[in-house]
Amino acid sequence: MATLAARFDFTAALVQDAQRSRRVAGVLMYPCFRDLERVSAHHGDRWVQHAPKSADAIVAILRDPKNSAVSFDTKRGKELVAGGEIKNGTRETSEGATRFYGVLEFPMPTDVEAATAALCELADALDTGAGFIAGEPDYAYAQKVALGGFNPKLRPGLSTRRAIERRGRDWHYQQLHNELAGPEWGTFLGAEHLARLDIERVRASGVFERVVLVSPRLAYLQVTADPADDLCDDFEVKLQATRAVLAPILMDLSDVNLD
Repeated sequence: MATLAARFDFTAALVQDAQRSRRVAGVLMYPCFRDLERVSAHHGDRWVQHAPKSADAIVAILRDPKNSAVSFDTKRGKELVAGGEIKNGTRETSEGATRFYGVLEFPMPTDVEAATAALCELADALDTGAGFIAGEPDYAYAQKVALGGFNPKLRPGLSTRRAIERRGRDWHYQQLHNELAGPEWGTFLGAEHLARLDIERVRASGVFERVVLVSPRLAYLQVTADPADDLCDDFEVKLQATRAVLAPILMDLSDVNLD
């Protein structure tokens, strides 16, 4: 089943912010996330407190300093087609705009506009510094892409260059706050990217289907109207044009390989 993979590298310590946690929880209750049916608390090396998804359950997990994240999946006994995890800010390894992460994977929606609007709202609520939305062939592919850390497996729509960009995102994660490894079907640009890039010139270039200034600190770029295009061999042609426009913030990936 074709699946969307979403990644948010963000700065908000949700465990310390009741209002922001409630906003995040509210977005995650939107209909486009219906396949994220169950929540649990990531506690140490275990997942506990499994319960049906509700805004109150999400907030309670995010606000508990004994937890490191709220996790999502489909109901027990059903085929696993959706999942994710959003860190709450109790385990901090660095400072900056991309110090925490969240990932979501769920079946490719019929109402793409509503789903991308919800993901933009979630990115804003998290104070996202970098991130992306990608179309993948199934849940397993989507989970690997969202989490990162895996050597990308080539598939239709994923060129060698794009696979290097995805690996470069892992290799140069400390640069995510102000540089872009490469464009995805949907790309989030945070405040430090926007400080180095003229978003109106990006809009005027005409190479993106959508250019949305979500807030003064966050922009969303979308290559085509349909995320299923991400699974087609000619998608690389569309990405080539976007790289030229985004050149001022692209990383140097000369040291990255797929070995």
